[in-house]
Amino acid sequence: MYFTPTKTLSRVPGHDAAQQHRFIASCRRFVCLLALWLTTISCSSALDAPPQNAQAQPAPLLQAKIADLAGDKIEYVALRVAKPRATLVFENGLMLDLKTWEAVAQGLNNCCNLLFYNRPGVGRSESEQDQFSPERSAARLQQLLQQQKLAPPYVLIGHSLGGQYAQVFTKHFPQQVDALLLVDALPLGLVKPVADFPWYTRAGLWVLAPKATRQEIANINNMGQYLLQDPVSFSKPVIRLVTQTATPQPKSAGLVKNLWNGVIYAEDFGVWALDPEAAEHRMGAVYPQAEVRTLVANHRVQEQMPGVVVEAIFSLISQHQVK
Repeated sequence: MYFTPTKTLSRVPGHDAAQQHRFIASCRRFVCLLALWLTTISCSSALDAPPQNAQAQPAPLLQAKIADLAGDKIEYVALRVAKPRATLVFENGLMLDLKTWEAVAQGLNNCCNLLFYNRPGVGRSESEQDQFSPERSAARLQQLLQQQKLAPPYVLIGHSLGGQYAQVFTKHFPQQVDALLLVDALPLGLVKPVADFPWYTRAGLWVLAPKATRQEIANINNMGQYLLQDPVSFSKPVIRLVTQTATPQPKSAGLVKNLWNGVIYAEDFGVWALDPEAAEHRMGAVYPQAEVRTLVANHRVQEQMPGVVVEAIFSLISQHQVK
């Protein structure tokens, strides 16, 4: 599990200038990819560019508006149908825009009421509050749902870090949630407190990452611990989509050697609190009833394989309706 730079400079034996150029270029990539990786952090896949599709795309379905929630300006999309089979609520990955769900929304074929939104710092969403907390995130989403008159029960769909936000809402309002879909969700407790990040990771974030990004990253450990402490038993349907690479990835040789060779490994960022496999095992213990679907895909499953996400949503809706 590592980063493959956009283009790796080839080694020219005996040419010191070429080696120096490769090392400098790799250092620059390291600083840039640091912020990018933390926006797509996943225990099971490397950073990938959004998939390219040569076919003509349908007209955008997600035309966002702005809601005023007690001083917070929240960008959202609320879509309603005459006879909804369910109300679906989507949580984006770290600093990702709601438009990453566009292909999924197109595939749902007017089956359900849908709510997408951007957390503060993404798109046109803004907040006057400097405090990021699990409780505040759940209260904000609840307020938005009430304002838009989207009544429970809900099916929560969360991608990456958004999976933790979906779980926080479920913990706060368990009676309002009938099913949970975790799309390559960040395992609980995987990320250290920011104070324990290596100095170069903290420096890279401070230099490159916007304030809202730094705040949300600082809240990752708090949110994971919040969900692990006194967990609420959620016995309703859960599907977990977990990605993996097609072939086993080499192990890190260390930060300096990797930079010299023009590659970036996730381990070198020093932000993991425990082994990703142990974190994945913990998720299985937290949701023993969950159906786990393993995919060979990049982290942004909803863009690369929207049909897989849509099928999982329909599966959860069917389970909900059978109850």
